[in-house]
Parts: sequence; C-alpha cells; structure tokens
Amino acid sequence: MSPDRADHPGQGQPPRDVTSDVAANAAAAERKRGLEAAAATPKHTRPSGWAVLIGLLLTPAAWFAQTNLAQTISAYACFPHGRPVAAPALPWLMHGLLTLSVLTFIAGAIGVTVGLRNWRRTAPLATAEARRTPPHRTAARDCFLARVGTISSCVFMFGLVASDMALMMVPPCGG
Repeated sequence: MSPDRADHPGQGQPPRDVTSDVAANAAAAERKRGLEAAAATPKHTRPSGWAVLIGLLLTPAAWFAQTNLAQTISAYACFPHGRPVAAPALPWLMHGLLTLSVLTFIAGAIGVTVGLRNWRRTAPLATAEARRTPPHRTAARDCFLARVGTISSCVFMFGLVASDMALMMVPPCGG
C-alpha cells in the first residue's frame, strides 16, 4: 500500500452511494421527530381511566337499566296477580316509564359524548402509532378502548331510541 493511500482513507474502496446516505439520514430524522412528537404528546390528550370507563360502559348500562326496569315495572303493573289486566294496576306507570326513558336517554347521550371526546383525544396517539413511532406504553390500549366505547355507545344508543319509540307506540298493558 502506498503512503498516499494511508493519508487519504477511503481510497482504494468503492465510492459510497450518497443517495442511500441521504435516505438513511432522512429516515433517522423522521424517526427522531416521531419519537419527539410521541414524547411531547401532552398527557392531557390521553383520556383518564374514568373517562374511558364512562365512554365504554355508561350507554350500555343505561340501555340495560331501561330494558330491565321498564319490563319489570310493566310486568308488575300489567300482571299484578299472575293474570293480565286491561289497565295498569299502577296509575303512574306511563309517567314512570317516560321518566325512566328520559333519564336513560340522557345517560346514554352522556356516554356517547364522552366516548366521542375520548376518540378525539386519542387521535394524536393513533397517528403516532400509524407513523410507526413508539407511543406511550398504554396509548394503544387507550385508542382501542376509546374506539370500542364510542362504537358500542352508538349501537346501544340506537337501542335506547328504538325502545323509546316502542314505548310511545305500544301501550304497556296491551289495552
């Protein structure tokens, strides 16, 4: 090896591909930006555990309460002694069922609203995951639960509305 080559490293080697170096540097910079963005994602964008729980369970619980309480009260009022009656045994039955329907509708609407807010709040975390950058360790769980909560709340809200419509169209004791 001649003394010239020792002074100039890289001689005697094939020339380096500059475009691959630029692409590698760009990819590394993008990963770094993604990591910084995920790390810089404020904690307040993640919904609290209670908000996730409310968005996930409030509307289904409201539907469950409306369905079971309305059927139980109607059965007691329309079949007081094991035999059907033409008029309800409880004079306040229709008012009670309407009040129950309104309360469960409000609870369901709150559940849907919280679920939608959770969905919006986890959107930056889902975006970080879509960019293949490592988000916070529980971000994927939060995104999943926010989306499942919103979708299930919307489905159960449809059930609440359908039950309310049936209550308005069909008399409780069939008479």
